[in-house]
Amino acid sequence: MVILPFRGKAETEEERLAHYYKKNYTWPINKFIPDTPGWSKLMQHRLRQVEEIEDRQDRFEGFVQTLSASFIQKNYTEYGFGLARAPEDLMVALRQGIQDGLAKGPELERSIDAITEPRPWFIKRPDLTKRVLTELQHYAETWVGMELTPVIAYGFRLYRNQSSLYVHVDKPETHVISFILHIDKSEDAEDWPILIEDFQGSKSQFLSSVFVVDANLSLISFFVLQRYP
Repeated sequence: MVILPFRGKAETEEERLAHYYKKNYTWPINKFIPDTPGWSKLMQHRLRQVEEIEDRQDRFEGFVQTLSASFIQKNYTEYGFGLARAPEDLMVALRQGIQDGLAKGPELERSIDAITEPRPWFIKRPDLTKRVLTELQHYAETWVGMELTPVIAYGFRLYRNQSSLYVHVDKPETHVISFILHIDKSEDAEDWPILIEDFQGSKSQFLSSVFVVDANLSLISFFVLQRYP
């Protein structure tokens, strides 16, 4: 069997502009979702930052992510995140799982663009991550007011000294509602705040072992946060 690829006729620049104006598109964008002064100011600043990216492909990806977060993705709450404390029996089991993994010797996590060197350690405990996904699902469903389909629980990730995690937006295909579960830290580690930019344009930092829910903000995926030497 022979497969013959066909390519449609490409639009000319004049045709592209005609469609652009026919759909009443404008640039720069002057209305974001949610349409709050703080969110609009934050997203306008983010778009200006993206315009300064030199690499063409990276700049394109930056525009795609920023536009998706700024007005394409559906918002479920006023601020975009909530805080709660996870059940203590679950936290005890997770901390023990980390200690057991450290004793056996953790592996290095795969390279991720949003995380700087030194690469975090990683402990695989699918029995515990599945428990997290099951036992905490009702937190997210109560918060967002609808039933949710569990996708993945990723962890345990153990950040080490000098590691940095860049501000970023999660994948909309799978991370519509996601968790950050901060479990533990080594005894000599300083507090390492999680920075969240909410729908009002405010920046918040959280230090304690809390359970965080997000809805397409400039945040982090569902994983376990630690910091070890």
